Amino acid sequence: MSDPAAVMAAMISDLQGLTGLAGAVPSPAGIAAPAASSFLETLKDAVTRVDGQIAAGEGKTQQFAAGDKNVSLSDVMISVEKANLAFQTAATVRDRVVEAYQTIMNMQL
Repeated sequence: MSDPAAVMAAMISDLQGLTGLAGAVPSPAGIAAPAASSFLETLKDAVTRVDGQIAAGEGKTQQFAAGDKNVSLSDVMISVEKANLAFQTAATVRDRVVEAYQTIMNMQL
């Protein structure tokens, strides 16, 4: 299994490449284009939250493995499952964004 942080970094670099293309497509009349920095900031925030969930799961796992009596197995399992769900959600959102982008790029003008 690959490193989740590296996967998320690759996702960010892919989406940053797509943001350069956003300025190349003119927006329809009367519709204001959203600020690219707003989308990028939202994306960074989401990736940071997913990374935090993964780090929390790893931290609890390491504490439990080290024999910390304050960390129960159920706490470890819950934090690891939260991290897993956050990562799966991020990957699904990425797939949907890429699919939508490809659909738009394949539209006939």
